[in-house]
Amino acid sequence: MSRAHTPIPVVIDTDIGADPDDALALTLALASPELDIRGVTIVSGDVALRGRMAARLLGMAGRPDIPVFLGRRDSIDPERQGIMHGTEGLGLLDLPYAGPEAAIRPEPATEWLSAESRRHPYHLIAIGPLTNVAVAFGQDPGLAARLLGLTAMGGLLDPAAMPAAWRHAIAERGAAAWPDYNTTSDPTAALAVARVAGPITWVTLDATMRTPLRQAGRDLLPDEHPLGAALGRMIDAWHAYWFPTELPEPFDRAPVPADAVAILHDPLAVAALFPGDWLELQETRLAATIEDGIFRMREDASGGPARIAARVDGDRFAAFCIDRILDLLSRSAA
Repeated sequence: MSRAHTPIPVVIDTDIGADPDDALALTLALASPELDIRGVTIVSGDVALRGRMAARLLGMAGRPDIPVFLGRRDSIDPERQGIMHGTEGLGLLDLPYAGPEAAIRPEPATEWLSAESRRHPYHLIAIGPLTNVAVAFGQDPGLAARLLGLTAMGGLLDPAAMPAAWRHAIAERGAAAWPDYNTTSDPTAALAVARVAGPITWVTLDATMRTPLRQAGRDLLPDEHPLGAALGRMIDAWHAYWFPTELPEPFDRAPVPADAVAILHDPLAVAALFPGDWLELQETRLAATIEDGIFRMREDASGGPARIAARVDGDRFAAFCIDRILDLLSRSAA
């Protein structure tokens, strides 16, 4: 898409936190001329802390004009809650920063999502648990129809595509080892959204697991730019925390390469609005259910219309993502 085309107005609903993929996704959206970010809404757990992270990142990127709205802390499903790892904000909030930050507005995120859709229709990109989206749909039954579209990072269509460690864990422990964090944090919300909105573009975990950010890509982030340095520190903190500890035994990472320092789950969802030769979207029909407490989707002619990320070239996408981010850092520094 050329810069001459009218950008797509978008709102990003995020649980930005310890995993740097939300921060990288937001930065990629800011770097992409195909998109016009109207606002950022925050979901799950300590939303005040997550909101501060989004506000600072927007300021570092030169966009303190984009408003931030705090959403639902607790999941709809009383037995499931989002996880706070304790490393949220490392690399971003823990070092001095004297520059501008975006404003965190007092209006609840779910109410703003509805009101903004009446003023200016937008495409909603949901890269966290779907709690805000489900609550907003419940409060305003017409909201789904007013959206220009909905893209969700979540779901798992093909468990066989996951690393062997997870396949083994799922076989041994079943639902307790289900790896799709966003829908597992609030399966009730995921099912409600799947049954109301359509067609949804689902960028599922089995697709995003094939988008590693390798050490060489991380090393391109410039320390002399506040945002570049922050993103690099966030990646390093997550890699040190998650990669050695969170993959279940046996410790077989395939298809994740040994030099991976993060996985670009959420950036791929953002880029699904303007896919290049690194992503193929496929029209299909999906049926959604909750089984054993887990949100599950399957391709079925009786299901609702949807799009799925069908083919991903992870290394090409990672190169595209880093190139876009570096371009933004260069422009904002100038």
